[in-house]
Amino acid sequence: MKKIVTIILCALILIFGVFVVNNQYEEYKKVKVVEALKSKKVDINTVKAGNDFKDLMPLKSVLKNKRIIAMGEATHGTKEFFQMKHKMLEFLVEEMGYNVFGIEACMSNCMAVNDYVLYGKGDAEKVVGGMGFWTWDTKEVVDMVKWMREYNKNHDKKVKFYGFDMQSSDIAAAKVTEYLKKVDPVYESQIDSVLEKFRSPNVFDNKDVQLPGDKVKEIINIMEKNKNDYINKSSKEDYELYKQNLNIIYQAYDMLHGKQSDAERENKRDKYMAENVKWILDFEGQDAKIMLWAHNTHVDKQEDNLNNEDYNVKRMGANLYDMYKDKLYVIGFQFNEGSAIAVDKTSKPNALKKCTLKAANKESAPCILSKVSPLFFIDFKTAAENRYIKDFISSSQSCRDFGADFNGDDKSYVNTTLNESYDGLIYIDKTTHSEPNYLIPN
Repeated sequence: MKKIVTIILCALILIFGVFVVNNQYEEYKKVKVVEALKSKKVDINTVKAGNDFKDLMPLKSVLKNKRIIAMGEATHGTKEFFQMKHKMLEFLVEEMGYNVFGIEACMSNCMAVNDYVLYGKGDAEKVVGGMGFWTWDTKEVVDMVKWMREYNKNHDKKVKFYGFDMQSSDIAAAKVTEYLKKVDPVYESQIDSVLEKFRSPNVFDNKDVQLPGDKVKEIINIMEKNKNDYINKSSKEDYELYKQNLNIIYQAYDMLHGKQSDAERENKRDKYMAENVKWILDFEGQDAKIMLWAHNTHVDKQEDNLNNEDYNVKRMGANLYDMYKDKLYVIGFQFNEGSAIAVDKTSKPNALKKCTLKAANKESAPCILSKVSPLFFIDFKTAAENRYIKDFISSSQSCRDFGADFNGDDKSYVNTTLNESYDGLIYIDKTTHSEPNYLIPN
């Protein structure tokens, strides 16, 4: 009996010893990752635009020969993410010849913003508010749009503003109606009842209502058939632009009508967003280079399941990578602690609030990154030359990531393999909420 007890005790001691050694080794690896990242990082002096670009100059060699820089964000309501993307846009335009900007908002709604940055039409706050998303109706986005306007006043090569999303049809349908009345009023009168349905802002609210999506396809075919005639009565640019507005109507219909699973809708949305980015680049010409602004989730270069095995979605970034390969560079964002604007699902009523996020979980990626530097960029290809970093970025990590909804601090993480999702990362240690152009509860 004593022999058995001795064997059991020895086994327990051995298991405990292995556990301790493994823990010590994991802690050792974290220390080595931090040390290596300190040697590979590019420190960023400030997230604020309007300063010089000395801190971003090392990115020129990393981003050369790219055509698309896709920039994510770990929340939809963080001031520093928005400011950093504004700063990056200035850098890409002034130092690297970028001339197109695209954002995760409906393409048709963003045409008014483009008119403002190109021609000064309208008011910056109003056109930004007209994009239709509370996420972008902020001081930070308005500041960026105003900078684009000022830049365009003084430069022959203009910077254009686009949306690449398709979550509404009302403005697109109104614009198509206006165009067809100009180039083919007889035909427009015949199909106005179709377009009228899609001119309603609430057209997709009732999932049981049948909508004439097939008729939209027919209108697209008619526009293609009458291409030369319509171009002669307008211009090639107008023809292509308003035909794309028809595509937006169909995309919105295909994604939003009827009863579909969330995964079905998301797969369609991200596929269409990628197709719309391609349309923008084709429309702007072979020399066009674009910076994209979207959530981390959408710029992701791989399929994701948001910690749900039944929810596999091929994201915009993955679709763009299929099209553009190494001409695409994706930058994700991470942070440690702070606040963000989001729809607070932790209390009733579910409303937009300033949500607080405590210091990142000890085992999470942002906790490790917090020990490196308060504000930096890391290029994964260069960093992976170090074996500890390579192991860190090529294995699943718990990362900060939530969008419009906040479900609690402990649910603000998703598992991410960093170098499969992104090409590089910007880390901001302490963040604050974005500044909405409207009042919200504290």
